[in-house]
Amino acid sequence: MSHTACRISPVSSEADLDAFIRFPWTIYANDPLWVPPIIEHQKTFLDRTRGPFFEVGRAEYYLARRGDAVVGRISAHINSAYEALHDPRTGFFGFFECEDNQETANALFRAASAWLRAQGKTRLHGPLSFAIYDEVGLLVEGFDEMPSMMHTHNPRYYEDLILNFGFHKTFDWYAYKIDESQFDLSAMKQRRDSILAKAGCRITHPPRHEFVRRAAEVRELFNDIWGKNWGHVPFTERQFADIFVQLEPIMRRDLLNVILENDEIVAFSVVAPDVNRSLHGFDGRLGTQNMLNLFFDCRVLPLEYCRAIIMGVKKTHQWRRLHHAIILQIIINFLENHPQMDYCDCSLIPESLVQWNKTLLAYGGKRYKTFRLYDRDI
Repeated sequence: MSHTACRISPVSSEADLDAFIRFPWTIYANDPLWVPPIIEHQKTFLDRTRGPFFEVGRAEYYLARRGDAVVGRISAHINSAYEALHDPRTGFFGFFECEDNQETANALFRAASAWLRAQGKTRLHGPLSFAIYDEVGLLVEGFDEMPSMMHTHNPRYYEDLILNFGFHKTFDWYAYKIDESQFDLSAMKQRRDSILAKAGCRITHPPRHEFVRRAAEVRELFNDIWGKNWGHVPFTERQFADIFVQLEPIMRRDLLNVILENDEIVAFSVVAPDVNRSLHGFDGRLGTQNMLNLFFDCRVLPLEYCRAIIMGVKKTHQWRRLHHAIILQIIINFLENHPQMDYCDCSLIPESLVQWNKTLLAYGGKRYKTFRLYDRDI
């Protein structure tokens, strides 16, 4: 490895942004599990005039170069919604990718810290790319399996680069997988029906367009349910809509679960085919043919991998065990309608949600990935 000092510069042109987006292809050239991001989506996501994050945040991007070669990247960003709910002194880093060189990592972290100090921040937290419901944390356990959609993936040595700069662990998020190997279908259906009957509720699977039409109701419910969880920042209308614009074409009706009391949504879950299994072979490109392939994989082929993206139970109804009914329904649907299912990823679950973690374990969930967040005073 060259000992020539690297230089750090902000992303200041379209060419720089393209280099920022494409640098991971260098890091993961020999990693068969890495799923290349869709380049056009990354351009929109990072664009300060188009990206949904920039309704509530500001960011600067940096590249590390040695000679003409890019050897690292990082973002520094601030989030006014986070500050309103939590504290005004914390800034964030994200999109961290780096060669296995501590000096390069240190230079990137110093650049991010300097920008954040200029914004009045005294603490650096991350990695978040950008917010708590985007790609969150550093993978520290579970390197031997392909990431599910919206999961981070990184080399093992990244943790050393982060710790050696003086960061310390703040918080962990867990990913579980549930397979079909150990369930009694009849007993599960009886338990689901009993829970719903006692609660005076019913479970439905609305058409995709109906679920999207009620997205504002789901967003308000989600923001209320998760409001006291660690690091929660409410979804804006645009951020939530952006998720559903991307998910709507791949949704299957039987994977949408809504529990109603009369016509009021009191619990819900959104499970989606794991698009990473398709994107893995697209090399960052999503042209017409790849779009058709993605649609066919997610909507037509037998499902093998899914991810439970969001779920929740209204606070006033949490004592009615409706979270059990939701999980039971997900598993029952797989057993009845998707016999080729390998597993469903349930994530991300914060370590502070003791009951959700216990419930997933009780239904055969296996924790298979851990994502970690870090802090450092700056």
